[in-house]
Amino acid sequence: MAASAPNAVVSLSDRRAKRNVAVLVFANAVLGSQLAVNIIVAGLAGALLAENKALATLPVSMVVLASMFTAPGASMLMGRFGRRTGFLVGTLAGTVGAALCAAALHAGSFGMLAGGAVAIGIYQAFHGFYRFAAADTASDAFKPKAISWVFAGGLLSALIGPEIVRLTSDAPAATAYANAYLACIGLNVVGALGLLFLDIPRPALTAGGRASGRPLPVIARQPVFIVAALCGMVGFSAMSLVMTSTPLAMLGHGFTSGHAADVVRWHIVAMFAPAFFTGGLIARFGHLAVIGVGLGLIAVCGAIALTGVDLHHF
Repeated sequence: MAASAPNAVVSLSDRRAKRNVAVLVFANAVLGSQLAVNIIVAGLAGALLAENKALATLPVSMVVLASMFTAPGASMLMGRFGRRTGFLVGTLAGTVGAALCAAALHAGSFGMLAGGAVAIGIYQAFHGFYRFAAADTASDAFKPKAISWVFAGGLLSALIGPEIVRLTSDAPAATAYANAYLACIGLNVVGALGLLFLDIPRPALTAGGRASGRPLPVIARQPVFIVAALCGMVGFSAMSLVMTSTPLAMLGHGFTSGHAADVVRWHIVAMFAPAFFTGGLIARFGHLAVIGVGLGLIAVCGAIALTGVDLHHF
């Protein structure tokens, strides 16, 4: 009997983990869809409302900046109040942001659009923790699978988000973009209802009332952290550049927002689908080799973009 006790504990832990993974897959599919909508629509809406068209991509930049500055605070909030509370706060921010963006398009206010983008960026900061939450209650053996399944929800968001843009694209531009943001309000409501079933205990606190774990300065001084941060900066900035400019460039060359939605759809599929096998590649070839291949693919993307502006180039 004594020998079977550890297995029973692991089994119980993974039953809870599997339920949490199911909730997070649902949340990533539904709530993650608004990120795809924003990638497609934000720059186009900015170009429509901005008097200076050079500022068209400012709303996208506001999403990224708000996400970057919010992420540390989001982590601390979840450390004190738990994952479910933090994720629900994120959906509230996403709802407010989508409502502001829709109202901005009806009012013709570029400033309001930028404000809505800030709120969407706050949501995106919380969204970035979904994959980490998947591992919180999982055993060491189940953690890789848990994270992979949450990424699978991202594949579903690649189908839902661009389809929302396609279904709303028949209306005049301002109305079409506003309708896409209104649909995001519904996504946040549905996603929040699913998150109510998340069951992740609050992290243990130290005697001083702080979350346990290594201090950030200790982590940041590690060479592996520095390399990861630099590669993340390069990879994410290049991806943001490509996906922010693509819808604008496509409409500028005579394509429709439906065409742009298709391109973004396959971009998001390609973001998440490799998660099912990159873990095995990392185990076999190492982190640096896989990171190098990823950076090489970004270079290939740039080379293809320079060869033409037909649909197959995009």
